[in-house]
Amino acid sequence: MRRTIGLLFALMIFYPLPALAQVEGQVGLEVLYPGVVVEPGDQATFDLEATSTTPRQLELRVDGLPEGWTATFRGGGSDISRVTADSDPTSFDLNVDVPADAAEGSYRFRVVASDVGADLAASVDLEIVVRAGAGGEVVLTPDFPGLRGPADATFTFRVEVRNDTPQEVQLELDASGPEGWRVTARPTTEEQAATITVDAGGTQRVNVEARPPVNAEAGNYEVVFRVRGDGIEEELPLTVQIIGDVALELTTPDQRLNTTVTAGQPSQFTLVVFNTGTALLQGVELSATPPRNWEVTFEPEVIPEIAPGQSANVTATITPASDAIAGDYRITFRASVDQAEDSVEVRATVNPSAVWGLVGVAVIALTLGGLGWVFRTYGRR
Repeated sequence: MRRTIGLLFALMIFYPLPALAQVEGQVGLEVLYPGVVVEPGDQATFDLEATSTTPRQLELRVDGLPEGWTATFRGGGSDISRVTADSDPTSFDLNVDVPADAAEGSYRFRVVASDVGADLAASVDLEIVVRAGAGGEVVLTPDFPGLRGPADATFTFRVEVRNDTPQEVQLELDASGPEGWRVTARPTTEEQAATITVDAGGTQRVNVEARPPVNAEAGNYEVVFRVRGDGIEEELPLTVQIIGDVALELTTPDQRLNTTVTAGQPSQFTLVVFNTGTALLQGVELSATPPRNWEVTFEPEVIPEIAPGQSANVTATITPASDAIAGDYRITFRASVDQAEDSVEVRATVNPSAVWGLVGVAVIALTLGGLGWVFRTYGRR
């Protein structure tokens, strides 16, 4: 009995049990996402991990790949054909290029990692579903698609660039606007960069700055932001609303700021309203501050509109008080809209009324007649 037990013990030492040999020789191959959906012409990527209970090199191959498809194993930044595996998982990628003419449908194949010398192998089944429009896209989303301000402002649009494709993409940034505008697009993290790299499923932020020319008229203008690269081309229209600079000038056709009027008689005086801003002037009202008992009216009383750089004439009718004595008087004229106004002061010189002239002539005639009567009556004595 003792001899039998000893013999069995010796056999266990020199000839391990088959189960123990199988455990020591195990290799494994795992993939987190065994099924990928791509568009025709795209590349599918699988993240793989190889393990082995004892350190060993494993040869890699792909079985059952459709004709015309290509597969490449990548690890450490290079193409690989083998991987060293041990108890800690060794990660590597499989990139499969799908032809542009691949028909839609499901394609199955197998990845094998084997140690030929030890007759050990592990495999994993993978699937690629080819579907038009399944590759995802790059989406441009602005915080605000439209901005408003004066012509001397700088308009900054903040745009999120989201990569919904399964691949990392490198994109060139470009932006354009109307003639005379300065438009730039830069990453928020680096003002001098002209490109961005966006991870699969990741985002980047971009600032699009638009500067209009100083003489830009009020109105809506379109600015376009574009990204290009890795077969991707997307654009985003943005809107800038220039509210314009409201300004006006009130003057006369010949810059003369004086006139001659007659007491009690209406006289006409021409004024000119210039639109010196960049916004359309609407409803320009005219008013005046004349001396007491004087009257001033306008034709028209309200100017409907004046375009930027244009002007409109207004006729002011000045009627001095009938008892105004000769001399110089001041009249203040004003032109105004909601956001701007201008005024001028005009010197009005009053001539005596014709009635008073006749009265003066009559007084002189009566005086001369009276003197004549005196001389005739008392001169004979």
